[in-house]
Amino acid sequence: MTKYFKDIIVIVVFCLPLLVFAALMEISEMSLKTIIKELAFNGALLFIILTILLSTSNKLIKTVFTTFLFLFYSALFIQIAVIQNFQNFIDNPTLYTVFETNLEETQSFFNTYLKWYFLISIIVFFFIAIKIISSYQISLNKHKLIFVLLICLSAGLIYKFYERSVTLLTINTYSEYREFTSQLSKNITKKTSNYFTNVKNEEKEALYVVIIGESTSRRNMGIYDYDRDTNPELNKIKNELYLFKDVISPRTHTILSLDRVLSLGDYQNPDYNELGTVFQLANQAGFKTYWISNQQPLGANENLVSLYAKATNEQYFVSNVYKSASKLDDVLLPMLDQVINDKNVSKKVVFLHLKGTHIYYRDAYPSSFSYFNNEPKTKFPSKESFQTINEYDNAVRYNDYIVSEIIQKVKKQKKNSYVVYFSDHGDDVFQDTNSFGHFEGIGSNAMYEIPFIVWLSEEYRQKNKDDFQDKLKRKCTLEDFIYSFSELSRIQFDQFQPEKSIFNNRFVYKKRMIQPGVNYDERN
Repeated sequence: MTKYFKDIIVIVVFCLPLLVFAALMEISEMSLKTIIKELAFNGALLFIILTILLSTSNKLIKTVFTTFLFLFYSALFIQIAVIQNFQNFIDNPTLYTVFETNLEETQSFFNTYLKWYFLISIIVFFFIAIKIISSYQISLNKHKLIFVLLICLSAGLIYKFYERSVTLLTINTYSEYREFTSQLSKNITKKTSNYFTNVKNEEKEALYVVIIGESTSRRNMGIYDYDRDTNPELNKIKNELYLFKDVISPRTHTILSLDRVLSLGDYQNPDYNELGTVFQLANQAGFKTYWISNQQPLGANENLVSLYAKATNEQYFVSNVYKSASKLDDVLLPMLDQVINDKNVSKKVVFLHLKGTHIYYRDAYPSSFSYFNNEPKTKFPSKESFQTINEYDNAVRYNDYIVSEIIQKVKKQKKNSYVVYFSDHGDDVFQDTNSFGHFEGIGSNAMYEIPFIVWLSEEYRQKNKDDFQDKLKRKCTLEDFIYSFSELSRIQFDQFQPEKSIFNNRFVYKKRMIQPGVNYDERN
């Protein structure tokens, strides 16, 4: 009876995370079929690992299957965290982000999404599991046939539901990711592209600046009619700005979004990203190109965005340079001053990659910008939502200061110049969902709705006679940015498609596909 009772306790201990997993799926209102599939696969895999692990005394086998068990539960706990925060399963875009994540982003993720009680529960569970594994052993002598049959049944369930395995998904996605970046790096890191032909620009002097924001949704921007004053600085010069009202990002994760924004790749032809990038186009047009970033270039692997940036003439990753200084976006400004004040270069295109409003929000702005502390409007009122929205809006307000400072620095140069600002994607901060952050499995509107703002100098306006007022409501996806960039920069090339430039009189609306079978405009 004592032995039987111990067996029951062991089973309950090892199955407890699975039960929590099932409960969260039920709370998240997932279908019964999905829950059964998940439990069938994970239960079968757990049964095989535990049976072998607890029935052997061989040290090598025990070590190998203890490792398997650790990986199994690690994947399961990741799934639990994702379901708890996003009511969805981990997916390929999320894994791509994980592979490119650096230590700072990892810390931000843990600080933001993993609650203290969850981490303590994991530590306690692993401690108990290790104690059981090291001291407990089962005997199969009397029931070998039953166990063999159960293992075969479990193997069958694993084969049937293998696509639900986070472990296998991770392995397959990592292999795909490595092949993707390896192939892509052969072409995109070059200074020029063989695809672009007859590239020319007739300007003798120019200063063009492209600001790439991070995780900033226009839903939380006062200049886009948000009910909070999150853009006091940009509002001061609103009459100098062109605010495009309906531009969306192509994806909800930085890596996958900028892969399309910076290249010729789009939803229909994702592999066109190998053909050419905005950096290569600008180089071939006679500009000197710069990449100034407040994001670290290396994660678990070399960051794909940093691979693209290698095509620029000069790259500065200030988060690596100013190791002992603040990582706030104001560290970009001295380097920008240095670049734009260089009198030896007459034609420049400067790309600035901000930290923006990236999670952990409270780390994205200095204490002097802790402006919002009251209860914001939200469909999901709670202490957590109020605090998170306030922190995000403070980060947006600081981002407003940074963007306006960049514009002022360019304006003082009194040159033929422009500044374009957009974000790689948005964050949904208790707007459409009772959560915050970005996750393609949810893909809410707030994650796609980004600012797209253009400032033109007086010298540029007089020279080009441009006026975009009648174009501000155009429905556009940022995956066609290379055509808008080339037109704004007065770069001509044979492959230019005027219907894809938001600035062109021949612009044609196209379906804005954001996920397989999902047209952004048809679901709204």
